[in-house]
Amino acid sequence: MIWFSSDHHLDHWAAWIQEQRHEFHSAGEMNGVLIANILETVRPTDTLYMLGDFAFRPETFRSYAASVDAACNVVWVKGNHDAKAMKAPLAVDFRHNKRHYYCFHYPLLSWRPNTVCLHGHSHGNPLTFSDDSRLQMRYDIGVDVEWFGRKYYPVSIEQIEKAIELGIHPTR
Repeated sequence: MIWFSSDHHLDHWAAWIQEQRHEFHSAGEMNGVLIANILETVRPTDTLYMLGDFAFRPETFRSYAASVDAACNVVWVKGNHDAKAMKAPLAVDFRHNKRHYYCFHYPLLSWRPNTVCLHGHSHGNPLTFSDDSRLQMRYDIGVDVEWFGRKYYPVSIEQIEKAIELGIHPTR
């Protein structure tokens, strides 16, 4: 199974995170739930694309990333809050079920035609769509987005393909 996630911001307890993730009462509680949701979801043979902003501090990244890396195959993509020393690409792409997927932390405005763009960074805030048909194939897979009734969990490739088929764009 292929999974996607982004924007955990582990140990980042800024006012905007507290407001957006009001269900949590502390960074520790938030960290625990977000990591538990990953570990509950993925299996050892799965691949998880982590599209940036996983943890606020390098030491937090190392400790939590080790448990996620042990649970499945993780493809790390660098986000704007990730440590400068993090050795990860800014983007990755792959093919699945005759579709081309491009994974980047930021929501792009332009990319290769006939490609699904998966991103984080916007935390489920609605993005402007235009007449450019490519923008209809851009999906926010961050943890703050509710995908078919599940929030704070990784998003499966099947959920993304279902959203494409239904023509919907889940938001916060």
